[in-house]
Amino acid sequence: MEGSEFTIECTFNTSSNSTKWFAEWYKTRNYVTEKLSRGTDRIRLSEDTEKRCLSLTVKKANVTDSGTYVCWVGCKDGTSPGNGTQVTIDEITHLMVNQTPTSVSDLEGSELTMNCTFKTVNNHSTMYVRWYNYGTEGLKKELVNDSDVITTLHLDNGFASLTLKNVNSSDTGTYVCEVGITARNLSGNGTGTQVTIKTLDQRPMSSYIVSGAVAGTLLFLLVLGILLWRWRQSSKEPLQSRSEAEMNQMETSSPPPADLVTYVDLNSHKRDKKAEEEVVYTEVKIRPKQRDDNDIYAKVNPRHR
Repeated sequence: MEGSEFTIECTFNTSSNSTKWFAEWYKTRNYVTEKLSRGTDRIRLSEDTEKRCLSLTVKKANVTDSGTYVCWVGCKDGTSPGNGTQVTIDEITHLMVNQTPTSVSDLEGSELTMNCTFKTVNNHSTMYVRWYNYGTEGLKKELVNDSDVITTLHLDNGFASLTLKNVNSSDTGTYVCEVGITARNLSGNGTGTQVTIKTLDQRPMSSYIVSGAVAGTLLFLLVLGILLWRWRQSSKEPLQSRSEAEMNQMETSSPPPADLVTYVDLNSHKRDKKAEEEVVYTEVKIRPKQRDDNDIYAKVNPRHR
């Protein structure tokens, strides 16, 4: 097939012990014979003197490479031809365009790339690759390079690509790669890439679930922090007022050692009684320099604070 690469090998034997020999390749097409030269980029000639083997390789073959190839081997005793190899190169009638991916979906502001591979010919001066967008309304629009559209083309390798930058919802549609050869009036299309661009408020439900889970976790931690803070504050509050029996017991108890520091313990507790029955107990400890070393307890009516 046109654009392919083929190799022909030629081996020989000789009864002569001479190590000096030579080899030449000839091609005959339409009754015209020509000698093949080593100096071309498409044709490569090589030999292995130990194995007495010759090879001819033609890259990116075209229709004009069809013909009969013959190797001639010679030494001082004479030259001999091989039996020849008939080569037929068929012209490309189908460019075999392959486009990937078949579909892609992404959010606004993203960057998308589509690839296109195809058969290429040796003389690709008249080959072209074009990209079209069939929008949601079915209108055909050819894409050209600009700030948001980038196309690349490598005809030698049969490869092209289209990149869309900073896409938005209006870029939704079907993108098709078209490859053609104007000299042969030949063209082929890829199967197309269906592109769907979603707005930011069309994110998958999973993203909202994740956001809700994060918010719930933060709320839980906040409530837990408040409860811990209130618990620590409550642990610092004064103890409830002692009962009257406890206070009487304190009155009859022996005073603490005189070397202790003076302190005041004032606890107030509001009971569900009438105002005249409310009392506040005050406990005062006097330093040793006071005349009376005993503890003094005062019972004070809260109305006279």
